[in-house]
Order: sequence, then C-alpha cells, then structure tokens
Amino acid sequence: MTNWSQLISDLQDKKKGNMTQMEIAKRVPCSQNYISDLKTGKKGKRISHDIAEGLKKLHEQIIHPAA
Repeated sequence: MTNWSQLISDLQDKKKGNMTQMEIAKRVPCSQNYISDLKTGKKGKRISHDIAEGLKKLHEQIIHPAA
C-alpha cells in the first residue's frame, strides 16, 4: 500500500521536490484540498486510479529522475 502522506511530503521537501500542494495538484491533476486530505490521512484508503498514477508518476519524475 502506498503511503500518500510520505509521497506528498517528499514532493514538498525543500531538498527534494520543493513543490507546493497547489503545484502538485495542478500536475496530477486534482484539487489542492484533495492533496491536503491525502497528506493528513483524511483520504487515501480509496483513491482514484488516475490520481494514484498521477502522483506516482510525478514522484518518479521529481524525486527519482532517470539518469
């Protein structure tokens, strides 16, 4: 199971992604409120496939870019 809170924290970390929740939301795409709810654990048990894939892809691009 994916830890959405940690994934979003990685993207926001100043030494890693340095992205705001709004920037993440625009790239996924979804609302900033939804990103906030995922980070705080209010949502996440049942996340849409498109949003899950968008977050995973963004994390891979930003945190683990191809060499």
